[in-house]
Amino acid sequence: MPDLSIPQHILDQIVAHARELAPFECCGLLAGTNKTVTHLYRITNIVAVEGAEKLSTFDDDKVAHLERLSPEERAEIAFVMDMGDFSAAKKDIRKNGLDLQVVYHSHPKDPARPSHTDIKIATDYEEIWERINLPVPAYLLVSLMHSPAADIRTYWIADGKVRPADVHIM
Repeated sequence: MPDLSIPQHILDQIVAHARELAPFECCGLLAGTNKTVTHLYRITNIVAVEGAEKLSTFDDDKVAHLERLSPEERAEIAFVMDMGDFSAAKKDIRKNGLDLQVVYHSHPKDPARPSHTDIKIATDYEEIWERINLPVPAYLLVSLMHSPAADIRTYWIADGKVRPADVHIM
């Protein structure tokens, strides 16, 4: 039995989102019930937003403040979800009796596997998911590295360890 079932049309929407935002990373959430994804929530990547006032400190080895970086340099770093979009999605997920099942983002120039930063952030968020009473989601990555083809892979990340998720495409 697969870990998750995701409709092809939702995967197509994720790839379209990734292409629209490239060279920046796109990000979003997938929700549904009974391990079946039914809803996609696009979340604004504030790293891609021009307004530097919306950017905050990003704790990474090579970056002190995102607002000091050019748009090209920011595109190379990561994604940071807009908390307003995230909160609205979380509210809609709960209102509709859904479960958060997947966090997705793109790697425009890199493979569809979690980076060191992705693993660190996912591990840091484990406690947050528990605190807000949400199950730890799977992580879907879409790579545009070999565009026009897109490579989509899904993983479970827990305690700093990564394992592939078994996904059924509907």
